[in-house]
Amino acid sequence: MAESEKISGDGVTRIVEELLQRKTLLKLILLDTDFQHLTNVTALTIQKTCPSFIIDTPEGFREAAADIDPWHIRFEFTGKDNIKYIFKTIGGEIADHQIKIKLPEVVERKQRRKLFRIKAPDGTILCFTINVTRHELEVIDISLGGSLAALVQADSHVYQEPPFSDIGELKDVELVFPAEICRKPIKIKTAEIKRTKKNPEAPRYEMALEFAEISKRHERLLTDLIYRLQRQYLRKRLPLDI
Repeated sequence: MAESEKISGDGVTRIVEELLQRKTLLKLILLDTDFQHLTNVTALTIQKTCPSFIIDTPEGFREAAADIDPWHIRFEFTGKDNIKYIFKTIGGEIADHQIKIKLPEVVERKQRRKLFRIKAPDGTILCFTINVTRHELEVIDISLGGSLAALVQADSHVYQEPPFSDIGELKDVELVFPAEICRKPIKIKTAEIKRTKKNPEAPRYEMALEFAEISKRHERLLTDLIYRLQRQYLRKRLPLDI
């Protein structure tokens, strides 16, 4: 669940200047080939006719790009804000073991949508099947990106170690709300288990899950539901201004 911000103009120049100053590693991907390698910006030239930047030539680039004209290159890096940035360039030239490339017109910054985490309505559960055995988790709280849920242990079945610790992810998970809130389950193709811990105050394990793969349709359903629950929650908490 990520959104993009387009940066252009002087913003592009400032970003490349920062790459140069911080010696940030960039992943260089030569499109339409299998070539990708790390490199870094070694110089920046600001000319009105053709502003450009220079990078070290990665090992193997000459051979990979020998029959390609012009080059189409994708660069990826993580900024100091821990956000992923992407930009693409066309063309370039090699001289003295370095590559000179025209500055991109646009740099794309990926931004994670703010994830509102709210208490789940009573009776909300996550359901999934492992080796023909159906399991249910009681949902404690939920956001657009994941959930904290608890696996309640019956007296007849006490887990001696964290459950599913050898799996790492759950497939075909159903998020089921009480019928008065949502009549049909929201389906999550893959949920990654980020951490599992035992609650010392209750006989249960609590699991933090990230919704790694979900269809666009069910993502929209979950988004609408989360915001509807949030509005209801705020109406109950905030006093009316009469």
